[in-house]
Amino acid sequence: MAEYPDFKHGTYGEVIADGLGISGNGKTKQAIVYIGTAPVNQVEGGAKNVNKPILLKNIADAKKYLGYSDDWAKYTLCEAMHVHFELNGVGPLVFINVLDPAVHIAATGGSATLTPVNGRVTVANAEDAILDSLAITGKTKGTHYTAVYDYTKKAIIISEKTSGALGTSALSITWSKVDPAAVTEADLIGTTDDYGLNTGIFAVRNVYNATGYIPSFLLAPGFSNIPNVHNALYVNSQKIGGHWNAWMFVDMPILDTSGNAITLANAPTWKVSNGYNKDNESVFFPLAKGTDGKTYHLSVLNAANFQALLNQNNGVPYMTGSNTTCAIIQDLYFSENVTGRVYTDDIINRCLNANGINSAAYVGGRWVIWGMFAGSYNQDDATTINVNDTCLMMLYYLTNDFQHRRNVDIDKPMPINDLKTMVAEEQSRVDALLGIGALTYGKVQLDASKEARADVYSGDFRILFNVTNTPLAKSLTAIANWTADGYEVYFAAMDAA
Repeated sequence: MAEYPDFKHGTYGEVIADGLGISGNGKTKQAIVYIGTAPVNQVEGGAKNVNKPILLKNIADAKKYLGYSDDWAKYTLCEAMHVHFELNGVGPLVFINVLDPAVHIAATGGSATLTPVNGRVTVANAEDAILDSLAITGKTKGTHYTAVYDYTKKAIIISEKTSGALGTSALSITWSKVDPAAVTEADLIGTTDDYGLNTGIFAVRNVYNATGYIPSFLLAPGFSNIPNVHNALYVNSQKIGGHWNAWMFVDMPILDTSGNAITLANAPTWKVSNGYNKDNESVFFPLAKGTDGKTYHLSVLNAANFQALLNQNNGVPYMTGSNTTCAIIQDLYFSENVTGRVYTDDIINRCLNANGINSAAYVGGRWVIWGMFAGSYNQDDATTINVNDTCLMMLYYLTNDFQHRRNVDIDKPMPINDLKTMVAEEQSRVDALLGIGALTYGKVQLDASKEARADVYSGDFRILFNVTNTPLAKSLTAIANWTADGYEVYFAAMDAA
């Protein structure tokens, strides 16, 4: 079968982001997409929520479809649930879970002999238990009993369906367990047949169809620090489903492959050597120790703050997550063996930010996300595109938003008056962005080049968006200069006295 990858039918967007070299408003349904592991074993029928984009709006939804655990090292998606939904109260999010209770099974399950009390039995320490595998000798689920996971007790609560259904004698109970450690790098990366069968990170291609939301921001905390996973994220951030461009929030590891701590001194070298230098990513290092004793990925803390700004600004990504308050941070975290150091913002600036690595810092009497630089930025190779994350984000927003809205115009006659109206409507939308300060310049026009005119015969129209993003205040400097000029006034007043 012949395939024509350049054949166009629909709405499309192209980003041309050369930028200038520099020295030394309708709300679009943009999704923040997380890929990782969730305890779907705690959910009845949870096995169906594997490699499947699921749109969730709050922590109750999260527990209903994906389960929840405070053990974020095993269940990586739960950190995002906690930070977005519980700490920041923002959403929605799209989750893609790759932990499969039918595949990632522990070699040894669990068993207990328990006696019902008032028609109930509690199976303790059941966080890893596969709820659907629970069985009671001589009893049938749905007929004699029900079983649900209790998130407060981290236990399975077995309740009789009708009075006396469980009896009063000891019950023999068995269950299987998941093994989150069995989830491999390959599981997270996933596969595709390029004909709609996608798993892992490749399932990002299913987000728009499954949820109606554009996959605009991608994260894989706990996995994005692995170079191969990071590369898979990048591959799947470009022209997703043939249309969407996404920004990545990623983390560098705190230890290298030999188990040695990555330091402030060698972090820039590791970053470049391992390919964490893309135009469409924010790279974070190290981790953060929370006031609650938990360890957080800075990519997640930034994403939650950034989502709050998106919600505040009707989905327009012109405000950066940098310098937004992050009260949960107590200190930066490099490893348990790195203690006693005080990391000032000056250290973060010269060691990390100057090399395109974002972090957190204590400034203005508060902990904040610190750094708005694209991964491709460094102080010797800066452009107006990579010196801040919002520039390319805005170009992605314009093209993604255009495709999402304008698809209704495809396969319909395009009289010249309708074409002019379309341009005027797009100009009006750009004018609105100018009005709120999201852009400093914006001009929409038809592409009237010779090449573009030839494409019209085939029904392919091109509309140019020439825009300039609003620069971010990278630094503000107060210059205090002593002058003797004031004495002239002083002496004049003395003479008049």
